[in-house]
Amino acid sequence: MANSDKDILITPNRGQTALPEISFVGQGNVPISLRVLDDNTISFEGTQGQLFSINNNLTSGTIFSVNDISGIPSIAVDVSGRVDLARYNGFVNIGTNSVDTDKQLAVTGQMHITCPSGSTTPAAIHFGEGGELTGNGNMYMGYDGPNFSDNANFWFVRNSANTNILTATFGGAIGINSNNPRKLLHLYGGHGNTSMRLTLPSGSNGGGTGEINMQLWVSEPGRTWDGGGIGMNVTNYYTTSYPTSAADTSNSYFPRLNSAIGQAYIRFFPNGGRVEFSTMANDGTSYREQVHILNGAIGINTTSNVGANSTNNLPRKLVINQGNIDLVGGGEFYKDGNPLTPLPEQTDETRGAYLVSDGPNGAFWSYPGATVSSGPLTGYRYRSIITHGYIGGGYKGSQPWRSLNKTWHTTDTTFYCGEQLDRAASYCDGTWSDYNAYVHGTVNAYQGNSSHTSSYNLNTGIRRMQGDGTFSQYSYGYEGDNPKAVMGYNVVGGWGMSVGRNDAGCATNQIGQAGYITGGGSEVTNKLHFGTEIMYTTTSSGSSSDFVAGVGGETRAYMSWNNGVQQYLTYSNDAWTNFNFAGGNRGWCKALPTKWGHFYIGTSNNVTTPVRKVRDSDGAALSNYNRARAAGEENMQMGQDWGYKLGDFDGQQNNHTEKWDYSTDGITTMGFATRPKGHYGQSSAACSSASASVTSTQPF
Repeated sequence: MANSDKDILITPNRGQTALPEISFVGQGNVPISLRVLDDNTISFEGTQGQLFSINNNLTSGTIFSVNDISGIPSIAVDVSGRVDLARYNGFVNIGTNSVDTDKQLAVTGQMHITCPSGSTTPAAIHFGEGGELTGNGNMYMGYDGPNFSDNANFWFVRNSANTNILTATFGGAIGINSNNPRKLLHLYGGHGNTSMRLTLPSGSNGGGTGEINMQLWVSEPGRTWDGGGIGMNVTNYYTTSYPTSAADTSNSYFPRLNSAIGQAYIRFFPNGGRVEFSTMANDGTSYREQVHILNGAIGINTTSNVGANSTNNLPRKLVINQGNIDLVGGGEFYKDGNPLTPLPEQTDETRGAYLVSDGPNGAFWSYPGATVSSGPLTGYRYRSIITHGYIGGGYKGSQPWRSLNKTWHTTDTTFYCGEQLDRAASYCDGTWSDYNAYVHGTVNAYQGNSSHTSSYNLNTGIRRMQGDGTFSQYSYGYEGDNPKAVMGYNVVGGWGMSVGRNDAGCATNQIGQAGYITGGGSEVTNKLHFGTEIMYTTTSSGSSSDFVAGVGGETRAYMSWNNGVQQYLTYSNDAWTNFNFAGGNRGWCKALPTKWGHFYIGTSNNVTTPVRKVRDSDGAALSNYNRARAAGEENMQMGQDWGYKLGDFDGQQNNHTEKWDYSTDGITTMGFATRPKGHYGQSSAACSSASASVTSTQPF
C-alpha cells in the first residue's frame, strides 16, 4: 500500500458479460467501483456491496438509494416521489447529537410544523395502528390557525371522526369536547357523561378506606335534566362511562363508588332555585335529600312551606319535618338579639298545666301543689307564681254569703265553686298561705263580731273544716314548724282569733308565711302561723276602730282605719309605726297588693275615684290618679302581673269587675266571663291568691 497504488481504472467490458465499471483506488488499495447495470442503473459499490444507486427509469421503482454497510437501503427515492428513510433498518437522528436513539426518529432541538401559505388545512400529526398511514388515523393532533382568528385559534386533539376531544386556545383556555371554551377549563357533554372525577387510589390512601373519589356532574339521568351536583364517593347513575358504561340505580340513582364507606353530596337545582344536601352512613343507611335551601330559607326533611309566610306574615326561615333540635354543649336560640328560654322539663305531673312566663326571666309549668326551684326566677316577685285566686263571702243588702268563686288569671275566667265557707260573712277580710286561704270573722250574720276563722284549700276550692275553732291561749311565738318549744305539750292551739272582730284589717306576709289581723273592734293584733296553723297574739296596733283597709307587701304590712289612723307593721319585729300612706282613706276603699314593689289604695272615703300607687318598701307615693268609676268596699284579688277588682259597692253591691295592670296602671272593665257568679252582687268579701308553682317556701 503506497502512493503508487493510487489509480482510476476504466473497464468498458464491451462484448463481455461483465459489467462496465470504473474503479477508484486510493493509497489503501480498497477500491470503490462505479458499475453500469444491465438496466442502466449506476451502482456505487464497495467491498461489502452496493453503497447507493441511481436509476434512469422514471416510470417505476427506486431512482436513488443510499445503503448501509450491509447493502440495505437507508435512503430510497421512488419514482412516485416517495422517500424512504430507514425503511428496513436503522433510525433517523436530526440535530447535533451523537447519541444513538432506540426510536425510529429523534430530533435534537426544535421542530416546526406549519401549513402551506394560503392553505386551510391545519398543521397536524396523525396517529394510527396496523401500519395504516392514510386518512385521519385513529387520533390526530394539530393547530387550527388557518380557519380561526387570533385568540379563537387553538391546538386540538381529534378522533377519526374529526371531533374535537381536547382543545387549548391561543388565549389559554382548555376545552373538553369543544373548541370554544369560555373559561380556563370548560367541559361539554351529554345527559349522563357531563361529569368529572378526582380519584385517590386505594394504594395511596394511608387511611385504609380504599379508593376515594370526588365527582362533579351536570344533568342527572333518572332524576333531572337541568340539575347538577358535587360530592364524595358518589356518582349519578353511571359508575363508569369509559371505555364502556356501567349503570347503578341504587340510592335513587346516586350510588356509592366505594361500598366500604359512606357518602356526602350536594345537588343544585337552578330551575326553581334550590340546594339539597344528602349523606349516607358507612353501613349504607341513607339520609338522602334531608336538608334543602330554597326561597331564602332552610327545610329539614321537607320542602313544603319553606320560605312561605306564616300566619304572622313573616317567612318561615326554618321548617323541620319530624325532627328535634338538640343544642349539645351549650348554646341558645335568639330572637331580636335576645336569647329564647327553652320550655321547662315536661313530665306526667305537668300534663294540662299552664306555662307561666315573665319574658326573659324564665318560666314554670303551673299545676296545683307544685314546688319547683329555678335559677332565673328569684326574689320576692318570683318566690311563687300566681295563676288563680278566690273571692269568698261578702254581702248584698243585708244578706251575707258563704259562696266561693275561683278566677283563672291566664284566661280571665271566674266560675262558681259552691257554698264552701262553713259560715257566712259580710264585712270580712282574709289571709292566705301557699296552700290554704283563711277568712277571719265569719259569723253567719250581716253584722256582728266573731273570732271564728273559716278556711278552704287553694288547689281544690273546697272548705277544710266544720264547727268552731279555738285560740292558742298563748301570746306570740313559734320555732320553725314546731310550736311545742314555745307552747309546751299540753296546750290546745288553733286558728281561731283571740277576740271577736267585724270588718278587721288583714295582711299576708308571703315570705314569712304568716297572716296579721287587727282592728274591727279590738286593737289586739293576731298572727296566724301558716306552717302550724296556730293563731298567736303579737304587738298591739293601738287602734280598735273597725272598717280597716289592710295590705301586705314584701317586708311590711299597711293598715288604714276608719278613725283616720294609718300605720305600717314591720315583719322582722312586728313593730307598728304611724305613717300616713293613703291620704284621706278611711278604711272603706280597699287596697290591691302586688309583688311588683307597690300597691294601690283609694285615698278618700267610700264610693270615690282617687287612687294612689304606693311603694311598699317605704310607703312613698309613686303616683296619684282618678279611676273612671267611683266605688268602695272593693273585693281586691292579687295576681302575678295583674290583679282584679271582683265586685264593689257604688250605692249598692254589684259584680262589676275590673282588671288592673301592674306595669301600666291601666284599668280595664271585664265582661261576664270574669265576673263572680252564684249571687248577683257582693262587696266587703275576702280574696286570696293561689300559686300553683312555688319556688321557695322558706324566707330568703
